Amino acid sequence: MTAKTFPQVRKSSLGKVDLSREREWILQHGDRYAGQWVVLSRGRLIGHTLDSNEVAAIVDRARAEGIAIPYVKFISEEREPIWMGWL
Repeated sequence: MTAKTFPQVRKSSLGKVDLSREREWILQHGDRYAGQWVVLSRGRLIGHTLDSNEVAAIVDRARAEGIAIPYVKFISEEREPIWMGWL
């Protein structure tokens, strides 16, 4: 199995951002992109890739389209349920 590499993550200087549309998109379409990086904006897919080295190019393309804050997410292939509670 190959190791996944992750791009550098920086905190936005623009403050709090509403990501509800991006979360909804992932709930509705995420299974189709399992194991891939997706770049979203306002609930719209900008691009996707298996290669973490290509994420920056997709983000650059989004910014060239005028998207100030593209949302980048790796969608895991392993969909495990969330366990909450005390043992």
